Amino acid sequence: MTADDRVFELESTVTTWDDEYYHPLAEPLYDRAVHDMLAAMKVKPGATVLDAGCGPGVHSIRIAREGHRVCAADISEQMLSHARERIAAAGLLDQVELKREDLTKLSFADESFRHVFSWGVIIHIRDVELALNELARVVQPGGTLGLYVINRTALDHRIEPLARAFAGKPLERERNFELGEGAWYEMDGEKIWVWRFDVAALSGYLANYGFELTHRHIGEFSEIQRRLGGLPRRALLRLNNAAYRAHLPAWLGVGNMLVFTKRQ
Repeated sequence: MTADDRVFELESTVTTWDDEYYHPLAEPLYDRAVHDMLAAMKVKPGATVLDAGCGPGVHSIRIAREGHRVCAADISEQMLSHARERIAAAGLLDQVELKREDLTKLSFADESFRHVFSWGVIIHIRDVELALNELARVVQPGGTLGLYVINRTALDHRIEPLARAFAGKPLERERNFELGEGAWYEMDGEKIWVWRFDVAALSGYLANYGFELTHRHIGEFSEIQRRLGGLPRRALLRLNNAAYRAHLPAWLGVGNMLVFTKRQ
């Protein structure tokens, strides 16, 4: 683990993510979206899915509840500890194997998994090409790779500078890269990297490994709700749910669900 990963070992990070992402109004969107992602990945009943960057295990639980086995992997012992507790509380430990893994240097053999799922994880890996190389390596021919990422063209990104200025939390200037834009954020005294991906560039990169983008769907329309409270936050959470159900164009949304299929 590097200095850039220390934020993931903080108890406060788990608490913050629970508060910012898993509001009761957001849970139905995640339930439906994970179900839809697995369907788009063509995961058959009982199949094993690698949850690459499982965090505190919330989506590993969703995958297991769909009737699948899960290899839940994360670089952080703190996250794995929380994942173990939550998976046990859900009564699903017999379906989930927990492993400490660095996504930039996975221990798994080539073509180990038919299906790899990674929700909101590669956005926090500065050297993301290393992680993409590894994820591509462990997918079997004909298998699928499901990624949930932040989309560079989202309307959120035109509004966020104003919202951050109002909150007194200016953002370090974004830097442009081949795969999108990136910037360091401050979180509980540590720094956390966040990518906004150019989906076309990301698709082109994975095409070099034999992957084709076969599914793209809007996820969360906005994440600005994370910096709000009360009625404004609830209104934006309901807007996220409505945008997902309405299948709004994916380029509008801050969150994008992407499924890639590996050539046979």
